[in-house]
Amino acid sequence: MFEFIGHSFADQPMISIVAIGILIGIGHSFEIDHILAVTTLVSEKKYAAPWKIGSSWGIGHSITTMIIGTVLLFLDVKLPGSLYEVGEIAVGITLIYIGLKYVVFKEVRNTHKHKHGSEFGHLNPMQKLSDWNVTSVLVGMVHGVAGSGFLILLLITSSETIDGVLFLSSFCISIIVTMGIVTQLWKKLQGIHEKSIGNIAGIASIIAGLWLIVEYI
Repeated sequence: MFEFIGHSFADQPMISIVAIGILIGIGHSFEIDHILAVTTLVSEKKYAAPWKIGSSWGIGHSITTMIIGTVLLFLDVKLPGSLYEVGEIAVGITLIYIGLKYVVFKEVRNTHKHKHGSEFGHLNPMQKLSDWNVTSVLVGMVHGVAGSGFLILLLITSSETIDGVLFLSSFCISIIVTMGIVTQLWKKLQGIHEKSIGNIAGIASIIAGLWLIVEYI
């Protein structure tokens, strides 16, 4: 499927290339390791707006994707196939870390509870600074390396540089927007069962991370 799309770039109008990038970006956002990562992060980061967590993950993913895409498009460099495998192992380690951080160490919080009329307690300067969450950006960057396998196929088979740029741009914007929506909806879904659902996401992240490491080592 991806090879067909890549080969057909030369015959497609710009609007079709943009549409392809948006649709693939939406589909890519719903990969299980992506969903587990952002839902666990949202469950753990109670002080930040959910959509900012998802969007910052998407920004991190886009940074790595744009770097890899630029190298392929403009420098005509062939990246080693092992990069994808290393990326998947890194994703596995990351999923285990954020899962453990929520499930096992969730009692260690930077907020302290006082009755001051705010459900968030006091926020220290680092919490305020990380409203656009740095952790989410870094996690997204790791996923961007692992998720670049099919993107490499698309860009290599694209006959025009402008086609690749259009695809990359629409793909990245689509991921940023989609993940922002997903995390906002996830927070609403949690409702009064926030703790238990968060634990499920955290445990699932740990299991998925272990599976990825075993699969690619």
